[in-house]
Amino acid sequence: MLSLPTAKLLRDARLQLVELSETISAKAYGTKFADGEHAKISQTLRVAVSPCSKCGLEHRLFPHALVSLTKRKELKTGKAVLACSRGHLFFGSRSRKTECPSCREIVNPRTTYLKDRIVTCPSCKHEESLSERASLKSWRWDVALVERTNGKRREIGLPTSAELSQASSKTWRPSRTLGRIPESQETRVLTRHGFRLWEDIYPNRQRHVLEYLLRISRAFKNPRVREAVEMAILGSTEMAGLLSRWDRFYLKSFESMSSHRFNFSTLVAEPNVIGAGAAGRGTVFRRLMLFERAAAWLEQNDFTKRGVKILQSSQSRFRKSPSRDATIVVGSSERMLLPDATVDLILTDPPYYDDVQYHELSLPFRAWARLSKERGKGEAVVIPHVKDLAKHARYRGVLTRVFKEFHRVLKPSGRLIFSYANREPAAWVNLFAALKATEFKPIGYTIVQSENEHDLQKRNGRSCRLDLILELARSTSGQILQWRPKPVFKTNEEKYLISVGEAFLRSGEMVNGWEAHLVAQLKTEIFVE
Repeated sequence: MLSLPTAKLLRDARLQLVELSETISAKAYGTKFADGEHAKISQTLRVAVSPCSKCGLEHRLFPHALVSLTKRKELKTGKAVLACSRGHLFFGSRSRKTECPSCREIVNPRTTYLKDRIVTCPSCKHEESLSERASLKSWRWDVALVERTNGKRREIGLPTSAELSQASSKTWRPSRTLGRIPESQETRVLTRHGFRLWEDIYPNRQRHVLEYLLRISRAFKNPRVREAVEMAILGSTEMAGLLSRWDRFYLKSFESMSSHRFNFSTLVAEPNVIGAGAAGRGTVFRRLMLFERAAAWLEQNDFTKRGVKILQSSQSRFRKSPSRDATIVVGSSERMLLPDATVDLILTDPPYYDDVQYHELSLPFRAWARLSKERGKGEAVVIPHVKDLAKHARYRGVLTRVFKEFHRVLKPSGRLIFSYANREPAAWVNLFAALKATEFKPIGYTIVQSENEHDLQKRNGRSCRLDLILELARSTSGQILQWRPKPVFKTNEEKYLISVGEAFLRSGEMVNGWEAHLVAQLKTEIFVE
């Protein structure tokens, strides 16, 4: 666990890191605005380029005709960067058809070029999937656009010759190897599109700068400061430059595993790893600022002088509840140090069946940090390659042991509240079975909008955009009136979750055969299809 130094030490470390990295920052990201004023590159947008397998025409694979607005959507600018089907870029209107100045094609900004990940050759009209294009092994990433900033203003523009030279793979010579990408549920999208090694998902410039930052982090003599700096650098590796998507309406990038999936897009955003001041998401500069803010909050609330202690869950249980202001226990929820019946409220967010493969999504970070890539023991996740019966038994077993421990520490008047979401009926069967085995009593449920419901990864996709919030009590809590929500969203997903919620309220009374009955019932819902 990262133990933060003081806010002052972190602020000094941030400023020192900026000073130590000044030379490489200027070389890698120094630039000028269109009017000649000095600036820094904050994002470099790259586009996949490949030839048609039938006629051999090489063209840029922009996902949409509207590549990016020039200002955030809420500022209501009409100017946008557009692309024709051959991949020529030009400035035009976000709402009107515009003629491409290079080939005279009339471009409708609402056009989608890669619907269902199918590429249509603009010359011979041959259709093939993106993965078929990737199998030709002639895939490359061209610099398409550059975002520049000086901390006061930002602009999106076509790259200059100097910016193209900066981004060139030949300019940078990274040396660290990160290992092979394993074939599994979440990594399959990467291997299908031509990535073989973890270093393949990073442009050479990004890798080179990351390696440089890790080397200079050794200059920090205070071990806690050095650890914080290293964690900020390693954390920034989630912004992999060939996987981080660009939100064309809000002008920001999303980390390579946003929405709990490895993303693949033909338009990606390579970040300024160091950070152009506070601009850019996930940069080392921004992460150190957040560490600093957290340390300042701890100091303002006097936590550094209070009785805060960090323990391992393998230690002996408390005979009575700890008297300290805060006790942090690191380890598995299957074994808590708290005495029986001492907790008023448990809030948790249990693993969503097979939806979030935490181990796989952590592999790029582990590769950079040189940590073990072996799967952790006791992970409460359904692992896809395990045989059906075994994967259900494993997942249900972990949940049952955790819920049993929750039941032990909860007061008779206490409550367990958590959220859950899944399209797969088997997920709910395993969840309810674990709750039933631990004799939790269902009290009520409600339906809420999920986090980032408007994220472009969730738009028009099969992702769950609503969450079910469940409330439970110990079996010894006496008579409690059950409650349920009134429909609000009026969608098929809400209708499905109401069916699940009603099954949840009846789950304490379920008899033999309930599992098959519930699966059959939920499979009739449109949202499951």
